[in-house]
Amino acid sequence: MANAILYARVSTDEQAAKGTSLPFQKERLHQFCEVAGNNVVAEFTEDFSAKNFEDRPEFKKILAYIKESKGLVEKLLVLRWDRFSRNAPEAYNMIAKLKKLGIEVNAIEQPIDFNIPEQKMMLSFYLTIPEIENDRRALNTTNGMRKNMREGRWVSTAPLGYKNARDSNKPILVITDKAELVKRAFELFATGTYTIDVLRKEMVTKGLTLSRMPFWTMLRNPVYCGKIRVKAYAKELEEIVQGLHEPIISEELFNEVQFVLSGKKKLKAKATKTRVELPLRGYLICSGCGKNLTGSSSKGNGGKYFYYHCQPGCNERHNTELAHEHFEKWLDDISFKPEVAQLYVSIMEDVFKTNEGDRDAEIKKLQGEVTKKNEMLEKATKKLINEEIDRIDFKRVKDSLTKESIELQLRINELKKADSGFMEYSSYSLSLLSNLKHYYSTSTLENKQKMLGLIFPEKLVFCNNSYRTNEPNEVLEFLTSNSKGFGVGAKEKVAKNSDLSCVVACGLQISNFFGDFQGLRNLMGS
Repeated sequence: MANAILYARVSTDEQAAKGTSLPFQKERLHQFCEVAGNNVVAEFTEDFSAKNFEDRPEFKKILAYIKESKGLVEKLLVLRWDRFSRNAPEAYNMIAKLKKLGIEVNAIEQPIDFNIPEQKMMLSFYLTIPEIENDRRALNTTNGMRKNMREGRWVSTAPLGYKNARDSNKPILVITDKAELVKRAFELFATGTYTIDVLRKEMVTKGLTLSRMPFWTMLRNPVYCGKIRVKAYAKELEEIVQGLHEPIISEELFNEVQFVLSGKKKLKAKATKTRVELPLRGYLICSGCGKNLTGSSSKGNGGKYFYYHCQPGCNERHNTELAHEHFEKWLDDISFKPEVAQLYVSIMEDVFKTNEGDRDAEIKKLQGEVTKKNEMLEKATKKLINEEIDRIDFKRVKDSLTKESIELQLRINELKKADSGFMEYSSYSLSLLSNLKHYYSTSTLENKQKMLGLIFPEKLVFCNNSYRTNEPNEVLEFLTSNSKGFGVGAKEKVAKNSDLSCVVACGLQISNFFGDFQGLRNLMGS
């Protein structure tokens, strides 16, 4: 009478299959042991799919039991060899390992007599057939998934913003309530004012909870613009197909985000650590040591009091109420003088017309290049139809030309945005420059700091209740000058004067900041 351990195993998809269920296996194993006279010392059941023995929780318990009961166990019995393993190399290694421990592994429905060398051929057959079945099943699954993906169906876990559903008993993606947050993340990143980490942290506060790598993957995933990426496999190249699901963002927005991610669109600076009580923090430097002033609050009898102050070791400190009062007064002093206003409009008109002409020429040139790319693609398509090139070469050419066309179109869009409405909002920028104090005091914290960064890029010094720039600023000198003699009639005479470049520079800074007519109106509270 031999002491035996019984081992029954099913994978998740075999639970209900006839001849493989756990109760059926256990019943047959016990019947065999009664007839053969084997003594069952332990039995283990596994309903866990795994590629190797190390990943099977119950089999690990078997090995532990064998080590704790040295010499007690003589046999490990399974129903069939595919219950032991569907991986031939893994099975051979485990059989050899158990043999060293004095334990024989066998299958009651496919018995092997290990004392007969020829029986090893049967063992090889029994172990290889399940592995072949596994490989065939995996291949069929992969082919089926790729077929569905080429048809525009998402076959894996739904990305954030979607959920898995069925359409005619086939997989389909359906939009969820997180879609608006996903769309907002794409829109904000496309502005070029955010790094991935800064944007991710901001979106987390709004309810879009993703760690850094999944967030980066989200921004790269074409599924959000209605496309599905079918990855390269075997000899098949990677391709992107039109999906059957509803897109969350436009293809244009997706391409704009890829443009930013590629580094071809330079990120714009975005203020951090902002606080409404301290709008000048980050724009003031110490009059003594030249370091940046920070800001903080302290409690007093009347509540909280805010101060701009230098780093430890330096005594410079300014009450925010006093600093803000004098700053707004200074803005009033440096606003455009009435006699400069009309000249500003005339000079800006000339500058914008010149720039628009250059932009128009560049846009026409880029559009010509797009046309050439499209013609090249048409030629390649005809060669494919005439079997002059194979599908793989055509795919490479198509992908390259499509990518180049998208980049050219993005550049065209950038130029069109820059040229859009410049003269239309020049009068608004003039109003802003003529009333800096009013617009600064009524703006949001974000717009206050944008104004500060553009008008005072060299930062400010507050000393003896007055402001000055750390370095000479020609624009400010021009704004605060008397500007006598300037007028429309003097336009040609003074057009070459270097002072006018200050007007243009300041106007261009403001105009480039707003980017479009509506942005300017929003800042001005229109």
